[in-house]
Amino acid sequence: MLVLLVVPGSARAQVAQGEKVTVFGDSVADRMQRNPVALAALNDGFTLNLQTRGCRRLVAPSCTIVGSSGTPTSLLPLVRHLGHRIGKIAVVDIGYNDTPTHYNQDLDRVMRALERAGVQTVVWLTLRDPHRVYAISNADIFLEPREWPGFVIADWARFSDGHPDWFEADGTHLSYRGAAHLGLFIHSVLLHAVRHDR
Repeated sequence: MLVLLVVPGSARAQVAQGEKVTVFGDSVADRMQRNPVALAALNDGFTLNLQTRGCRRLVAPSCTIVGSSGTPTSLLPLVRHLGHRIGKIAVVDIGYNDTPTHYNQDLDRVMRALERAGVQTVVWLTLRDPHRVYAISNADIFLEPREWPGFVIADWARFSDGHPDWFEADGTHLSYRGAAHLGLFIHSVLLHAVRHDR
């Protein structure tokens, strides 16, 4: 099992310049859309396709944010729509709007779709859980490498622990500083994961 908890900038792997990475996320990861530090990190050595929208769920119909323009596509139909355009590497930071008791089943459905789309490495972030809501979901994430080759756990919950200034009052949505650190964290995990696979 490959579980990565790395310090941004602590290692540098040789990656194919411009290798495509598709990052799927909900409102937590969506904060990176407007953060130049996060975007610069994710584009360093990779060609980034950032697919983040607030309220996105894995399989069930996504929720709707008041005042937003429509409901985002859930991850499973989005993966099926994008297919091979995703590339060989995907990152998933989704689950804060999902029902924990369904998370394992929905995760497997998404993984099957990613496999059919030709994705070889899936970096899946654990969920920050200050209110003890996502323990089941995180436990499911830690079981997945046994079933899916190329499944890499990025332990964001552990990495972000002890950094309250990275988050808004709810403890999960990111401040500007937190969005920057999420981008740097994902980039470091990608470098380690690509090096591990080669």
